[in-house]
Amino acid sequence: MDTRHQKVFRDPVHGYISVPRDLCDRFIDTAIFQRLRNIEQTSMRPLYPSAHHDRFAHSLGVYHLANLAFHHLKKNTAPELLTGLEISDYRASFLVAALMHDCGHAPFSHTFEEFYNRGNRAELLLRELTGEAFSADYDHNYETERKGPAEHEMFSAAVFLKYYAGVFTDLLKTSDPILVARMITGCIHQGAKTLAEEIENCLILLLHGSAIDVDKLDYILRDTWASGVNNVSVDVHRLLSALELVRYDGHLVPAFNKSALSVIQSVVDGRNYLFNWIYGHHTVCYYNELLTSAVRKLSRLVSPAGKPDRLLDTLFSSDAFDGPVKIKTFSAYLPCDGDIYCFLKHYRKDISEVDEILSRQPRLVPLWKTQAEFEHIFAKKKEPAQRTHIRVRVKEILSSVITDTTARDRVIALSVKPKLASIQENELYVTLRNTVVPFTEASGAPAPTNQGNISYFYVFIPRECMDRAEECIKVLQAEKTY
Repeated sequence: MDTRHQKVFRDPVHGYISVPRDLCDRFIDTAIFQRLRNIEQTSMRPLYPSAHHDRFAHSLGVYHLANLAFHHLKKNTAPELLTGLEISDYRASFLVAALMHDCGHAPFSHTFEEFYNRGNRAELLLRELTGEAFSADYDHNYETERKGPAEHEMFSAAVFLKYYAGVFTDLLKTSDPILVARMITGCIHQGAKTLAEEIENCLILLLHGSAIDVDKLDYILRDTWASGVNNVSVDVHRLLSALELVRYDGHLVPAFNKSALSVIQSVVDGRNYLFNWIYGHHTVCYYNELLTSAVRKLSRLVSPAGKPDRLLDTLFSSDAFDGPVKIKTFSAYLPCDGDIYCFLKHYRKDISEVDEILSRQPRLVPLWKTQAEFEHIFAKKKEPAQRTHIRVRVKEILSSVITDTTARDRVIALSVKPKLASIQENELYVTLRNTVVPFTEASGAPAPTNQGNISYFYVFIPRECMDRAEECIKVLQAEKTY
């Protein structure tokens, strides 16, 4: 890859971002990547009108941080750890993975990404394009824990392999595009048998890790900047300048030296602030639900009789990346946010949620607005089964207060999964006085728990019933769950 000729992007978060023209010509300046300009980074604009930022800028930001991370990783790592291998050989693959990690993101980002993997379609396509070794590691990494990469990560890796593997290998003759797919999905080599696989695992974790990675770093900084909230400050340059590869318990792992200790905690706090107060905000959750409900109704309207999900399976598929797909009287190609709005506006009279989405005048209002209020209200109902009982039966429970059937049918309960981060033992390492230790030991913090990730829910009732809000809360509190 020729790095002498660079294209420079001005970014409000990171300043100037330089990208080799080779990468611009083959990846950025393509229809699939440019599509990301028209996909909003988050769903928080109903809450923060200024948060108009997209997946295109985020992808450039992740590329920029990956470039910084790799520079310091190479500079700080002791050469004797890498005997016989040149870490620079992995730089281009790492940077391409960072650049392309969101290339298959759904319109409206996380709101619709679940549709890409209906019937495990995204996962099956990814397995088809990667082969047996990847699938074996994928199963070992994820199936035993019943979790895996996000739907958009599976689909992005598949899109990369389907549409860019050829140009990737043409540009980097000796590099394997499957490694890029591993980096995008976090699929490490299980029981890494060679130094090369150990290095690859370290780079996979730096793009798709459970604790800190360059993807998380960019969205923490970018979402904070775009919303304008007073989140914690994250000194990303100090953090990445402390990055190195070290040996711990016989394995090669990425670690930070002691100068980054305070920044590591800032990253965790900054991410949790966003999940606590923005991504899980009742307004954000409500409008996400409106959009999802509207698109499901749209699918039932335009799909053939007996096949109510045909629109979802057509619009959210790799077919729509191959060329225009027909949807009744419309066609869509590389679908983005604007296409969804166009379809919804056309069927505005048939889908009640559309006017709410367009006017931003919610017809339902929440009984409580924060997780703290929820926990206070249901202090005596801590068990998940108790809370599930109330959530699924909320309309029935409120029937004594909201007696009008039409009004009660409009009541909704929305689950929220906080996804709060805490660094677990052996997820992150630091070097102290020439010794490698887990961050949990070096920080002196108490052992992390999962208490902050207990699911909760919001209940929304018709605006005209708001004078009975306290009555509603009391009957929900009083509901016997055993």
